[in-house]
Amino acid sequence: MITRHHVALVIFCTLILCGALVPSAPFLILVICLGACTGAILPDIQMKKPHGVQIMTVGWMVTRFSSILCTPVICWLYHALSGRSFHDGDKRLTHSVPGILLLWLVLAVVLLVPVFTLMGSATRYLAAAFLCGVMFGLILHLLEDMCTRKGITPLFPFSTTKVSGSIRPCDTSDRRIAQFHFYHCSVAGIIVGFQFLGNWQGITSIPVCIFALGSCLGMMVWSSDINITGEPAEYGATGIRIPVLSDSFTVLGNPDHASSGLLMGVYYFTKNE
Repeated sequence: MITRHHVALVIFCTLILCGALVPSAPFLILVICLGACTGAILPDIQMKKPHGVQIMTVGWMVTRFSSILCTPVICWLYHALSGRSFHDGDKRLTHSVPGILLLWLVLAVVLLVPVFTLMGSATRYLAAAFLCGVMFGLILHLLEDMCTRKGITPLFPFSTTKVSGSIRPCDTSDRRIAQFHFYHCSVAGIIVGFQFLGNWQGITSIPVCIFALGSCLGMMVWSSDINITGEPAEYGATGIRIPVLSDSFTVLGNPDHASSGLLMGVYYFTKNE
C-alpha cells in the first residue's frame, strides 16, 4: 500500500489496541502510536525522496534508516547463513517475517544502548513502549501489503512462496481501501469514545477491543481475495490454482488432466444435478 494508507490504518488499529492495554495513559498512547507509525514506514526501503520539504520527507528519512543501516546487516547475516548473496535493495528483505524481526532488532539495539547507558528508568519505559509500537506497525505493514497485487514473501529468503491479494493501491476506482479507512476509523472512534466516557474501564474492555481489532483486520484480509502462490515450479512441475471460496492457492505437481477440462467436468456435473 501507499505510505499514507499504511500510516492511517496503523494509527486506527493502534488506538483500538491501546484502548485495551493503556486506556488511561494518553502520553503513553502517543508514544506507542509514534512507534507504530515508524514501524509502518520502515519496510519501504524503495521509497523515493519527495520533491522539496514536506511531511513525506519524514517518512523517507525513516526508510533511510532501514536502507542504510538495517538491510546491509540483513544481507550480511543471510549470506553468512546460506552462502548466497542478496541485493540490499530487494524489498523482499524487509517484507517478510524474518526481515521485520531483524529490522526491529537493529532498531532496538540502536535505541536501547544509549537509553540504558545514559538515561533514567522513565525513559527506558517509554523506549520499551515505542519499540512495542514499532513491532505492531511492522506486523500491520505486512498484513496490509499482503492484500495488494504485489503481495509479500513472508518467509524470504528461506522460501519464495508469495501471499498476495487483488488490491491496486493507486487504482482510484477500487473503493476497498477507502472502505478500510472508514471501517477502521469508525471502530477506533467508538472504542476511544467509550473509553473517554468511562463506560469501558477495566478488564472488561480487553475482549471488546481485541474483537474490534480482529474484525478490522479480518475484514481487510477477507475483502482482498488472498492468493498463496507456491515457489517457482522446478523439474517440470506445473502449478494449478485452486479456488477456495473467495481465496485461492497454488499446488505444485504434474497434473494428469488440464485444469480447463476439470472445470468443464465440474460444470457438466453441476448442470446435470
